[in-house]
Amino acid sequence: MNTKTKSILLLLALGFNMMFLSAQDVVSVKLGGKGLDMAESASLVAKIEANASAFLTSINTAFEKKSKPRFSSGTISSDAQVSVLSMWEMSPFKCSSAAIEERIIKKPQGGYEVRNIPVIMAEAPADEKEQELVLVFNANGLVDNIFLAIETGKYVQLINAAGNDVTEMRRRQIILDFIENFRTAYNRKDADYLSSVFSEDALIITGKVVQVSKPDASGQFLPQQAVKYQKQTKNEYIDKLKRIFASNSYINVKFDEIRIKQHKKYPTIYGVDMLQGWNTSKYSDVGFLLLVIDFSDDDKPIIHVRTWQPDRVDGKKLTEQDKFKLEQFNIAK
Repeated sequence: MNTKTKSILLLLALGFNMMFLSAQDVVSVKLGGKGLDMAESASLVAKIEANASAFLTSINTAFEKKSKPRFSSGTISSDAQVSVLSMWEMSPFKCSSAAIEERIIKKPQGGYEVRNIPVIMAEAPADEKEQELVLVFNANGLVDNIFLAIETGKYVQLINAAGNDVTEMRRRQIILDFIENFRTAYNRKDADYLSSVFSEDALIITGKVVQVSKPDASGQFLPQQAVKYQKQTKNEYIDKLKRIFASNSYINVKFDEIRIKQHKKYPTIYGVDMLQGWNTSKYSDVGFLLLVIDFSDDDKPIIHVRTWQPDRVDGKKLTEQDKFKLEQFNIAK
C-alpha cells in the first residue's frame, strides 16, 4: 500500500467515525511539517492529523456529555491516557476551535509535538479559563503526552535567544519541554512524576513572609515584613505536596518571566528562573522560582536545587540582588 493510499484511508476512517458525533464536538486538524524527512512526512503527517483530530474530538464530546473521555484504539498511548484523565479530574477541558492549522515540530529527543491548541478549562477561575495545550506524539504518531503550554510569544523568544547556535537551540527546546511538563505535573497533581525529577539529595528552599518589629530612628518599634527561609528534604517537600493535592480540588501553576542560564563550568547544568503564579481552590500566591537542572540525560533531567521567594516584601518587588542565582550554589559532578 503506497503512502497516498494510507493517507486517504486514515482520513476516510476518521470521517466515518465523525459522522456519529455532534458537529460542535468535531475538531478538524491540518498540519504542516518542520524538520521531517520526505520519506516519513506524508504518511506521518496524515496519521498525526487524524489522531490529533480524534483526540480533540473525543475530549469535546466528553466535555459536552459531562463524562470521562474515551479514546479509540490507535489514537493515544496508555501512559498518555493516565495523564489526560488525571488532568481531567482536576478540570475537564475542551478545544475551543473547530479547526486547527498548525505545524508539526520534530523534538530533539525523539517524537513530535503540535503547539498552540486553544482550550477552555472548566474549573479554572474566569481569568484562567483560556489556556493552550501542547500535544506530544511518539514515533508512531500516537498522542503520547499533553502539556499546558508556555505563552507562544515567550516560547519563541526563549528559543530564538540561542541565535545561530544549533546545539543551544536544541537544548533550549528540551529545557522548555521539561518546564512545561513540570508545570503540568502540578496541575494534574502528579506527585510521582515530581518526585522522579528531583535528585534524592535535592536542596529545596522556600521563603515565607513574616511580620517583625524593628526600631526606627526615634527608637520606636514598627511592624515590618521580612522573609524567613525554610530548608526541606525531597521527601519532606513531596509529602507536603501530597497533602496540598489531597486538600484542593483545583490547582493551576503558571510560569512567566522565564530566563535560562547555562552554568559556566558544567555545560549540561542550567538555571531556570521564573515568576510562578500558584492558584488553588484554597490559596494563591506569586513568587520567584529558581530551578537548577542537570540535563546530562536529555530524557531524564534532574533538579538539584529548587528555591522559592515571595515576589514582594513590604509592598516592594524583590530586587535582582535579593533573588537566588545559579552561581550561588556549588555543583559537584
